[in-house]
Amino acid sequence: MKGQGGGVTSVLGVGIEGATIAVAPVDREGGQLAPALVATCRTADQAAFLAGLQTALRRSLAQFAEHRPGALGVTWPGTVDAGRSVVIATPNLPVADAPLRARLEKALGLPVVLENHADAAVRAEATVGAAAGLQHVVLIALGTGVGGGLWLNGRAYRGANGGAGELGHIIVRAGGLPCLCGSHGCLEVYASGRALVRYAAARAGDPGVDTSGELAVLQEKGKLTGAAVGRLALAGDKAAVDAVHELSRWLGAGLVSITNSFDPEMVVVGGGLGDLGELLLAPARDMVRKLAMPPGRDKVRVESAMLGERAGMIGGALTAWQELGETRRRAGSEG
Repeated sequence: MKGQGGGVTSVLGVGIEGATIAVAPVDREGGQLAPALVATCRTADQAAFLAGLQTALRRSLAQFAEHRPGALGVTWPGTVDAGRSVVIATPNLPVADAPLRARLEKALGLPVVLENHADAAVRAEATVGAAAGLQHVVLIALGTGVGGGLWLNGRAYRGANGGAGELGHIIVRAGGLPCLCGSHGCLEVYASGRALVRYAAARAGDPGVDTSGELAVLQEKGKLTGAAVGRLALAGDKAAVDAVHELSRWLGAGLVSITNSFDPEMVVVGGGLGDLGELLLAPARDMVRKLAMPPGRDKVRVESAMLGERAGMIGGALTAWQELGETRRRAGSEG
């Protein structure tokens, strides 16, 4: 990565989640300097998506020119070979085996760092978010699926091949329901937004459980979504709360395995379902206290993420700032 001159005051953090791209300038301490520019790209095929990405990034460089960006930190929602800066696979986008860094650097004329989205998010939460200053942090992101990131010994841990942190594919029920990954019984099947809809649907219209009838109304209108169930639960609807608690028990099972495996100081729970706060976390935390091995069960903290949708974008920028600094140090030692 070629370092930039002393006039650099920001790095553009680029958070890619599905077809949505959010870009904002970020300073070296992780402070966001301006509201994010948000764009969407066509996902018909790899060429269409990458062309749209380049267009969005050119527009961002023009919009944020006053912040003198010196690099881009791009976070990707799939498996990344960070050493080669290549996208290996992406479950929800038609992009695979793509040398993304080289392509973007050629198109934009600036250094680019490529990082997995969840790995970037855990860096951000451990630097300026809920786990600021901690050295051993696990992020689990609960959305349509379940993702994860590992921050161990004060640095991102990616594993031997860049695939570490696939926490959604911890097996919590051997021989359980099929997962989109091809396995069965994965945490993602039981603790994702799709799972919450399934739990709510099972209660909708049951007079003994859905006493308000709100879940049944949503189901009849075709509006029974994870977000809608969450809103009802936060408003105190009994059936929706029961559905959240069912999901929370499965999350707790996953957190027990995570605690026993990594002995983290904190597990940060993010993603769309993370907004449920203690309604979701309290039952899961209780399971950790009862079932995990000591000393982790007594010491680990389970907290909601602080940065929300900005975490990947900010973490990507922080990764790029780190690489810029390392490049400069190497240049100085060789000079």
